[in-house]
Amino acid sequence: MSGLTQQRALRLLCLAIFALAMTHIAEAHRLDEYLQATRISIEPGRIVVEINLTPGAAVANDVIATIDRDGNGEISDTEGAGYASDVLHSVSLNVDGERHSLVLQNYEFPLSEKIRRGEGIIRLYAATTAGQVSSGPHQLRFANRHRSDIGVYLVNALVPVDDRIRIKAQSRDFLQREYGVEYVVDSNVGSISAASISSVVGLALAAAVYTASRLKKR
Repeated sequence: MSGLTQQRALRLLCLAIFALAMTHIAEAHRLDEYLQATRISIEPGRIVVEINLTPGAAVANDVIATIDRDGNGEISDTEGAGYASDVLHSVSLNVDGERHSLVLQNYEFPLSEKIRRGEGIIRLYAATTAGQVSSGPHQLRFANRHRSDIGVYLVNALVPVDDRIRIKAQSRDFLQREYGVEYVVDSNVGSISAASISSVVGLALAAAVYTASRLKKR
């Protein structure tokens, strides 16, 4: 198997592990929590952020009332865009100590009935142009403070698609509201680093622990 084929296979494996982890977490979150799972993709000159928000059934009406501002029971495009903007104003992203504003790219809202059942996932996609990042080490910092009264948070960086970018280390506070990534931009194309793979595998293990702890509390 060629080096390039191995790299693609490893990426698919890591993404599959991450998707499985996120599925188990979404299924296990408590009824009185607002699960907010963020995935960060580091690309040359651009950072892409996907935030998946899943209100538990016990807090769903509260969340819907915040989104559905006219109270007609339906989430319009304008209301969806407004809420997505509010969420992005509650998060911050810094690269090498410089603040970067996230620009909303797309959003998806499920039906209100599905949200009330605790099954609806709100998906927000945003990006920022971080400039043409030079070769060498860099640091990214992300924070999410949206609905801290009911929110629980998860965050992770995806394995970079571009082989020149290698994730070296990740750090989180206890609540995962604050997150850091150390990465390197290499002018030479290389293979996926062991640190990148282990970070995704680590998330899967964390998901298993999270799932087990939540099921015990039910």
